[in-house]
Amino acid sequence: MALQKALKTIGKNLSAQYERWQPRARYKVQPDPTLDEVKKLCNTCRRYAKSERVLFHYNGHGVPKPTSSGEIWVFNKSYTQYIPLPISDLDSWLKTPSIYVFDCSTARNIVNAFIELHDWVASSSSGSTRDCILLEAYEAHETLPQSVEFPTDVFTSCVTTPIKMALRW
Repeated sequence: MALQKALKTIGKNLSAQYERWQPRARYKVQPDPTLDEVKKLCNTCRRYAKSERVLFHYNGHGVPKPTSSGEIWVFNKSYTQYIPLPISDLDSWLKTPSIYVFDCSTARNIVNAFIELHDWVASSSSGSTRDCILLEAYEAHETLPQSVEFPTDVFTSCVTTPIKMALRW
């Protein structure tokens, strides 16, 4: 499958999986976005969501691992190289309430940076605690599975696909 078609298919499938959980919500897939596209999308989602929770799902397969300071990677304006996006920028655009899903190697680095950011913010202001849910795929030292037995996005599959149970009487 061609790369662009694969990205569209992955995004469409992921959106459909989330729609099963929350059919009334609006979902926007942004494969391989630039920094400006991420900022615009986050601000737009927050504006439309008003006081509702915004979902940010980062599928970091095929891009560099998050940095030790929790930066994720997006394209520059000309799509010629990846550039880091600090979690503090992302957080300032999405605000709260929000839910973050980080499906990438070393995802714990992102969560650690997020927690550190909010520990610092909480200690320097009298603001309320953050209403954020953070889901991470891997610890700071773990990488994606390299086995053909498992899908690359095994974490996303577990988060978005309900367990089917059979009751027997």
